[in-house]
Amino acid sequence: MSVEFDRRQLDTSAPASVGMAGAGRADAEFAISILGAKTQIEVPTATTLHFGQWLDWPDWLRDGTSLQGSGPLPRTVSLADDLIIIGNIIDNADSFALVERMLTAPRPVMGTTGVLSLLHAPDLGSALKTVVRAIAAQNPFVLIRLEEADGRIAISLSPPWAMGLLFQFSAMTGLALIYRAVEALSCANSAEMTVETRLVGVEQALPVLAAFQCNIRHSPDVERLSLPADWQTIPNPDYDPMLWAVAQTKIAALESTTGEPADVARIRAAIADMLSRDHRVPRLKQIAIELDTSTRTLLRLLARHGTGFHRLVEEERRAKAALLIADSAISLSETARLLGFTDMSSFGRSFRQWFGDTPGNVRKSWVGGPSTPL
Repeated sequence: MSVEFDRRQLDTSAPASVGMAGAGRADAEFAISILGAKTQIEVPTATTLHFGQWLDWPDWLRDGTSLQGSGPLPRTVSLADDLIIIGNIIDNADSFALVERMLTAPRPVMGTTGVLSLLHAPDLGSALKTVVRAIAAQNPFVLIRLEEADGRIAISLSPPWAMGLLFQFSAMTGLALIYRAVEALSCANSAEMTVETRLVGVEQALPVLAAFQCNIRHSPDVERLSLPADWQTIPNPDYDPMLWAVAQTKIAALESTTGEPADVARIRAAIADMLSRDHRVPRLKQIAIELDTSTRTLLRLLARHGTGFHRLVEEERRAKAALLIADSAISLSETARLLGFTDMSSFGRSFRQWFGDTPGNVRKSWVGGPSTPL
């Protein structure tokens, strides 16, 4: 159900809804440092395009990105630029008002793939699964799960590491997308839906929580929307098999573009597992044995996908280093040991190559960098 929305709430000079100045941008830069090479993948701007249009394309939207010029954003950008844009929105606009507008807009605010899936899915369950897949593909900095238990289906969003405003805004945006998808295909009573969030009791969030028009409960550690499981079978009167097939092809292409080929992901997972288990740099032969293949086959497979074994190892060590250095309870010497370094000097050299500074300096800058969770 659409209601009138006061556009004055989208004052582009409004401060961040919650938290300190610059916290959104700091969270974005911290996420980029942890995700590393993954932030170079191209993702659709999708919902961000609507945000930019509602805000009338302010000059600050592109601050800190690789994007030139001004005005409307391109249809796709690197994940790194997308994260910085989100951080800029958090710091310079009323992000709660943006999510509220998503909930009160005449139609669901999502990209082409999401809209096509929503309009032509055979039933609500199929539409929900596709929307969840799209959110997961475009937001690797958010963990999203769809679970069914006790007669209800729940979609939960949680942070993969300690995160602040970046996660909270992205999670609320995701919940708004899912809520509108359910609303668009269901004539059932929205009071049977429940949103669980850490924002209960936050004064600035009251209007956006009210816009959900369903049960609101406090959650200490996850953002979740749940609804009766039998709603999944609600048929879509506009179901079109041909257009639904097109939508599924598009979502598969999106996952292929933003994700990693299954073979590469399997090798990466083996590297990460061995690094965590043995605390030493995995060797090519060890991984080949682990995956029951030859070293030559493994190298050919990686080359076919434009990467290499050493690159994957370094990306995983860098990602693990980012997580360890952010935890001040772990000493620098222990961090080096857990990453497979036999001495502090070699650890320091590799760390400077990864992050451009010493482990001690990076830890000091990060301890007060990203904002704490709400």
